[in-house]
Amino acid sequence: MSKGWMAAALVRLYPAAWRREYGAELIDILLTQPLGPRVVADVAWSGLRQRALTAEPSTILGAASMLIILGAFLLAGGDTTAVLRPSAMTFPTVTVRFLDSDVYAFLLIGCGYWTYLRHRGTAKRSGVAAMKMSLIAGMPIMAGALLMTAALLDLRAPGASVEPTSAWAMFVAPLARLPGSWLWGMVGGQFGKWVVRRQRATAGSSP
Repeated sequence: MSKGWMAAALVRLYPAAWRREYGAELIDILLTQPLGPRVVADVAWSGLRQRALTAEPSTILGAASMLIILGAFLLAGGDTTAVLRPSAMTFPTVTVRFLDSDVYAFLLIGCGYWTYLRHRGTAKRSGVAAMKMSLIAGMPIMAGALLMTAALLDLRAPGASVEPTSAWAMFVAPLARLPGSWLWGMVGGQFGKWVVRRQRATAGSSP
């Protein structure tokens, strides 16, 4: 029973599409040989590699952006001013520094472009992918705000500009970036559409 459970758990590391085609075969192979540490490590690594290869652009770029935000926060010793700054707008009152940067805008365009090239969908689909990317990137900020609201975490380092009552503003800050993310993703999708059309036109005109 434990061997069967281990084999099933290892197969779960693979993407759903891969499991539907090869999952049963892999389980049979695993049940016919000893599941030593080397075999478990090899199968686990292959599964995670398959997931990375099939992950959506929004997931990959969103996770990378999330790590950048977390890294900036940790390097600053927990000072929220490293990731947040007062907004010049009435709503939201604070904004996430990285999500408001030119670098992030280019990443959103890249997400839209990459999504279009992978799925050949619409530019709107690229915009939705960019929104998903922003939601993933903003998860640490929103989670921290919820923990502050529940008095489970204090992110107000000395000298921080975010007041104790600004947990709601922290939570809303990533969400307020979603419309802009959709627009940048649309731009990337339109660019991808233009590139594909150019490639088809070039291929059609070549002798």
